[in-house]
Formats: sequence, structure tokens, C-alpha cells
Amino acid sequence: MTAPGSRPRKGFMASLQSAMTPAIPADPGAPLVRPRSVTIASVLVMVAGVLFLLIGALSVGSAESQVQDQAKSYNTVIAQCKQYYGGIGSSVVPTTASTPASLATTVVAATALPSACAAVTDLALSDSQLSSIKSSIRTFSVVLIVIGLATAASGWFMREGRKWTRRVLIGVVLVQLVLAFLFQVSNTITLLSTLLIVVGLSTTFLGKASAYFMGVALRKNQH
Repeated sequence: MTAPGSRPRKGFMASLQSAMTPAIPADPGAPLVRPRSVTIASVLVMVAGVLFLLIGALSVGSAESQVQDQAKSYNTVIAQCKQYYGGIGSSVVPTTASTPASLATTVVAATALPSACAAVTDLALSDSQLSSIKSSIRTFSVVLIVIGLATAASGWFMREGRKWTRRVLIGVVLVQLVLAFLFQVSNTITLLSTLLIVVGLSTTFLGKASAYFMGVALRKNQH
């Protein structure tokens, strides 16, 4: 029971529901004022777009060096297979010897396991394999650039309450998840960019920001 005249305090769920429920748009004739939350969301999304663009552009420019690094890593693995496991393919000698401590901390040493050496058949990457690696790097780089452009453009037009920007950003997040989990095309910066998009996008579905998008849509339908 509450004392007469006292106002019941809102619980956490009630406050959350109030924040999730958009306010009814104001009089259609009144000017729409962009909420601060929409501006913040727009900035977050545009920053994410710029980061994607930088990663994609840098990856395109460094494609050749990335291929050379792949070839060096492969050659190092082959050398370790010969040194510690007797060779590659059917030449691998079963052993219980552990990888030397000096190599155990490196990525290459971790991949140079007997099973990996047994699966290798070529002593070096062929020109066609190197060309395929370079094509893959460039393809994924272009995809990141396209993602960056789409994200930055969505962030810019988000300020005007365009609903299509939210659909584009949802698509961007899904594509980035596919790249990360299926193709392992991700790093700290791309993950951070995706997080910025998710935060900015989520903001547009709350309270005043959601009402702003609704108001813009209503104005558009009336004209």
C-alpha cells in the first residue's frame, strides 16, 4: 500500500518499457527537431564507416606484401615439418616429441603439427595459389570498402530520420558476421566498427529517436 498522495516508484522493467516505447509524434504541422540521440547514433555509425574504409583501402594497398607473408609462413611450416617430423605428406614420421619451447609460442609453430604436415603435399606455394590468395585478399578488401561506404552514407542520412538507413545497417551487421565467422575476415578494428554500428542502430529504436523516425515517415506519407 502507498500513502495517500504518494506517487508509486517505477521499477526497472517499467522504466525500460517506457524507454522502448516511442512517444507519439507531435502535431504534424510542428517542425521536427532531431533528438540528440539520433545525432550521436549518426556520428557512431559514420565513424564505423570510416574505419571500414580505412581497413579496406589499406588491405588493397598491402595485398602484395600480405601474399609474400603468406608464402614465408608456408615455407617456415615446411621447414619445421622437415626438421621435426621427417617431411610432408606420407613422409611424416609419427612422434610424441613436443614442439621446442622456443617455437611453441609462435603461430607458425602451432600450425606445424604432425597432422598438418601430413596434409601438405607441396613444398612451396605455386604461382596459381599465390594469385588465388591475392585475389581473395583484394575481393574481401573491396567488400570492406563497400561496407564502409554503405555505413558512412547510412550514418549521414540517419540524421534526417530515413528509415532505409536502419535496414542497410542491419544488412551490414549481418554481412560482417558472415565474414567474421565463415571467412575469418575480421580484426580488432572491424569488430569495434561493428559494435559501433550496433550501438548506434539500437539507439534509433528507443524513445525520442524512434519517435523522430516515425515523425519523418508520417510527414513523407502525407506528401
